[in-house]
Amino acid sequence: MTLARHIVRLRGPIAVFGAGGFIGVNLLQTLLQHRSDVVGYSQAPARSWRLRQAKVPTTRLAKVDLLRPAQLARTLARHRPQTVFNLAAYGAYAKQKDIAKIHATNFLSTVSCLELLKRRGFAAYLHAGSQSEYGLNAAGPREDAELVPNSHYAVSKTAAYYLMKYYGKVERLPVAHVRLYSVYGPWEEPDRLIPTLIRAAQQRKLPQFVAADISRDFVYVDDAVAALIVVAATLQRKNYGEAFNIATGTKTTMRELASLTKELFSIRQEPAFGTMRNRGWDVRDWYGNPAKLQRATGWKAATTLSQGLRRCYDHAGRA
Repeated sequence: MTLARHIVRLRGPIAVFGAGGFIGVNLLQTLLQHRSDVVGYSQAPARSWRLRQAKVPTTRLAKVDLLRPAQLARTLARHRPQTVFNLAAYGAYAKQKDIAKIHATNFLSTVSCLELLKRRGFAAYLHAGSQSEYGLNAAGPREDAELVPNSHYAVSKTAAYYLMKYYGKVERLPVAHVRLYSVYGPWEEPDRLIPTLIRAAQQRKLPQFVAADISRDFVYVDDAVAALIVVAATLQRKNYGEAFNIATGTKTTMRELASLTKELFSIRQEPAFGTMRNRGWDVRDWYGNPAKLQRATGWKAATTLSQGLRRCYDHAGRA
């Protein structure tokens, strides 16, 4: 089944929380190509550079602060969404250090949202978790592997997973949890690895790198968006409360990424590994296992890293 048909199958209205974020704006844009009953929610949509650059119609946007339950209740009562994608998050970036806000945004607001939604009923709720939930157990884990979170952000996302498990398995609500790996593509945060790499490549240079053997599982954003939609459109009762890895299953080291970048963009400069400090939660072997998602939905990442980097380069040239 095509992605367009999956989108048509989603029960509406459709809500995208975190629409001003990187994955949120890409998801919103994709849904709006096929549906007119989609609303993107953001704390400050008028100030979002992504929503502005993506030219999302203001009529398809609404302002809501998930940390204000009364405001959230009014918003849900007004729009009555049936399919909900919750991509709102705080703490994924090293600069986001407010511990209380990390847990309030990633866990407590999720409780508020689900409690409000279940009063009116809904068809599907998809919660964006993170590869970070695996923490120190990050080498190709299955969804039922031990979670060893190694940051407050990871702890908050792990807590949200158990919340989804409770709502799905005990209360039998149509919810699912997805663990996103290293998603990259248009409108990613400018100071992240791939945008930094692309800016350097435009000047036929390489950026600073962390240690050469640090690895990632890079997922192009179009593939991640497709996975989100397919999971929501095909969610069956037996999968309520389940977690799914959105990953390619391919481990890419910084050495391999640098080599590929040199080849793709004709860069002569040699990479300087270890010139950038590793982040506190970086681990050497960090890649996913998408087998469960493939079995449940048939989804498989369609974009190679070479193709994805080229698309990022082309998009940056048009921006």
